[in-house]
Amino acid sequence: MASDVKFAFKDGISKQVLSPVTVSDELRDKFLKKAKADAVTLIPISILLCVLVFGVVFLLIYFLDLLVFSLGALLFAIYPFYSVYNLIATSKAIKNQDYEFVAGQVMGKTDKGYQVAGLEGHNIPAYIGKKEYGPGETAIVARLNDELHLISE
Repeated sequence: MASDVKFAFKDGISKQVLSPVTVSDELRDKFLKKAKADAVTLIPISILLCVLVFGVVFLLIYFLDLLVFSLGALLFAIYPFYSVYNLIATSKAIKNQDYEFVAGQVMGKTDKGYQVAGLEGHNIPAYIGKKEYGPGETAIVARLNDELHLISE
């Protein structure tokens, strides 16, 4: 997926549907700080979820002897490892300056985010600043590693 996002970004720029923009240092720092904070917040949430799932699994096995049904829930044990990986990947992307900002035209809104011309296959959530965009509006699309976000002042 990472190469897909980067490829779509570069393809949109080469087709001149997306245009690179320079954002203020304040907006860039705000975006990077929020991205890192979101990655850090994911760790305790994933650990709590894992503990709850293991508790339910234990109760199912101990009281109801439902080993077969509870084994599927053990997949949640992977979630804390993913959250640590996400934090490391986000920190590495920030350190290596693996982020870009482009201006693109919003085509419409879906349940999962906004569609932007040049990035049609991706649903992009509003992240910082303005939360609602109308069709035809120009928005700043931020790419950090393999994630896309709409940001504004």
